[in-house]
Amino acid sequence: MGCARKEVVSTVTALRNETPAAAADSGDPTALLARTQDLSRRLQEREEFYRSVLESLGEGVLITDRENRILYANSRVECLTGYSRAELLGAVSHELLTPKTEWPAMRRRLKERLTGKEDEYELEHARKDGERHWVSVRALPYRNARGDIVGTIGLFSCIKEQKNLEFENEYLQEELRGNYDAIVGDSPVLKKVLAQIEMVAPTNANVLILGESGTGKELVARAIHDRSPRKAAALVRVNCASVPRELFESEFFGHVRGAFTGAIKDRVGRFELANGGTLFLDEIGEVPLELQSKLLRVLQEGQLEKVGEERTRTVDVRIIAATNRPLADEVKTGRFREDLYYRLSVFPIELPPLRDRTEDIPKLAQHFLQQSARKLGVNAPRLTPANVKELQSYDWPGNVRELQNVIERAVIRAHKGQLDLGLGHTSSIASRTARKTDSAPKVTPASLHELKHHERTFIVEALGKTRGKIYGPDGAAALLGLKPTTLSSKVHRMGLKKLIG
Repeated sequence: MGCARKEVVSTVTALRNETPAAAADSGDPTALLARTQDLSRRLQEREEFYRSVLESLGEGVLITDRENRILYANSRVECLTGYSRAELLGAVSHELLTPKTEWPAMRRRLKERLTGKEDEYELEHARKDGERHWVSVRALPYRNARGDIVGTIGLFSCIKEQKNLEFENEYLQEELRGNYDAIVGDSPVLKKVLAQIEMVAPTNANVLILGESGTGKELVARAIHDRSPRKAAALVRVNCASVPRELFESEFFGHVRGAFTGAIKDRVGRFELANGGTLFLDEIGEVPLELQSKLLRVLQEGQLEKVGEERTRTVDVRIIAATNRPLADEVKTGRFREDLYYRLSVFPIELPPLRDRTEDIPKLAQHFLQQSARKLGVNAPRLTPANVKELQSYDWPGNVRELQNVIERAVIRAHKGQLDLGLGHTSSIASRTARKTDSAPKVTPASLHELKHHERTFIVEALGKTRGKIYGPDGAAALLGLKPTTLSSKVHRMGLKKLIG
């Protein structure tokens, strides 16, 4: 790039210094005329050569006067800006090619260049079609034959892909949280969840994951994505509970520079970043009511606009949402849109709390024990039967996440290979029963609205997995979260009676 820029400067200098000065007066008008014509011809040939050099460059070349009016633009500038040469010539460069918010800064740069200062910077210029396009700019003073500064030579290189990678990297850095843990356990309630994951993952259906905090909703989202046709693309996460209310729209859809105070550069929204992949909306119940209609539009039409931009963009994103709040109750009280709820909950999956799968605690505890020992660089202490009994008698209000923290803390303070869990007598069967009573009401996963796009596929797969069995804890109705009578009615209505065992 540096060599090309030197060539541009030398070429423009050559064009500037080639003047049609006549030969010395020889006193012979005929000879003088012939020599002048020869010089003009050679000058024209050189000018055509130098212009062909400028036209062949991969960089855009823009020459402006002291008022920043465009005197020359090569074909690369036409390509980068979308304007024809006729539209470019005579126009004020910064007024045509940059957003109005940038004009003061561009005028300051021009003033500095007219004092002889060179400048290099990155600029997001405005194309004729309204799209923003990042370029790298090197601006040089342009001098005439006497050495006076009469304008500027601007050299442009496209860095759109580079900037997009930078924006994406910002998000990807936020997503680096280490390796995801496997979903550990073989209890009947967990097996049901795993069967639901296997059933829904190959489809494009939206999934709503329900469960208390710490039950592993993000692990389930990751498992669905990794088993889907979108696994080669990104799984992008948004924790809706941590997004400031005034920044939700920017977080979801992105913004352009200058869209609001503090928007100093473009930002790619999470929907655009997840294009072709999966977007995990954690704590979806925290999305403000006034934004839910815009979220619904993206889910329905796959279209969005960045904050501060009128251009409509199309995205292809699968949504996995999660919440620890009873969204069905939120709908009844008007705090959550009913149409958005049904759009999100095409296939709900309810995660059981740890107190309802105590048979998984020994495997989970051993898993976290080995993980913590590797992390801390120590030998793993032994998990004794007494430790297991203590863990299984505890109520686990923080669920699997709390278990992980308890184990790691115990490994840190282990003495001579003996674990001190530090749980004491903080739980009882009575407290466990009380928590069950106070837990959020179960949201039945399937309804005609929720499964209208995919219910036949899900029902067929569920019947296949249960060998045509509808009733009972291991039947298709339990797997889908439907009442057996409801599922039986659907099976007959859809003509699937031959699949019943």
